[in-house]
Amino acid sequence: MAIRLTSSQKQFVDSFLFEDPRSEKLSQFREAYRLDSLVATGSEMDKLLRLAEWTYGQFYLFGRPTLQTENALEILEACAAGHTFYCAHCAIVFCAAATALGWVARPISVRRAEENYRLSNHNIVEVWSNEREGWVCFEPTYGGCVAIDGEPVSAYEAARQWFTRQAEGLQVILGPRRQVVTREDFPYLLRKYPHYGWTKIDEQSFTCYACLAWVPTNRLLGQHAGKSIENWDHWKDIYAYFGAERGWREHPCDLPPYYPVD
Repeated sequence: MAIRLTSSQKQFVDSFLFEDPRSEKLSQFREAYRLDSLVATGSEMDKLLRLAEWTYGQFYLFGRPTLQTENALEILEACAAGHTFYCAHCAIVFCAAATALGWVARPISVRRAEENYRLSNHNIVEVWSNEREGWVCFEPTYGGCVAIDGEPVSAYEAARQWFTRQAEGLQVILGPRRQVVTREDFPYLLRKYPHYGWTKIDEQSFTCYACLAWVPTNRLLGQHAGKSIENWDHWKDIYAYFGAERGWREHPCDLPPYYPVD
């Protein structure tokens, strides 16, 4: 039976630019980086966490980008050539890889409440989990996902837990070995990059979730040249939720981005 969407969910879906699953570029991506071998075994979450860890491992340098591109393939080639990138590029690569492997994935641009410009402070990805029948928030910059008491959750649920429930039970689960990081572990040091320093999970990581903006595309293999997932003004149909203003009152299923996937 087909899933029925609310009018606002249908509007969100209709305005979203989905990648064609039969795209030749997706096939090239899968083959060039042997993505199928990454997800050959384990549960769905095992596979996605392995993919997140793989994405994290592709970025040998971190910091101000030395190449301007929104193309996941170009980013990976540039990483291997010694270029430097930020979290947005980690999100692009993970989102494109998940899409290439058949998942429905979308990038999210997040921002702290005190900022009044329309640029992100951080970038994450949500993936529809077929096993869990819900959206799961991934942190490709860390190589993991976000959970509450071991249960993977959406970006909205993570933000609500941080801002209204003192982050009780909130976790970042790193890689398929499922290393658990909680608020008590902050600052949790990840990797020391040349000319940048340590990347880490700390209080700032989740204060960025105050404003969530769903970028309306998962076409991330060169179709949107010159349009950054970090810049909200580049996307006419971007859906932004200002949680700090609204107080996280809504249930996730009442928000257009949290439509169910058939």
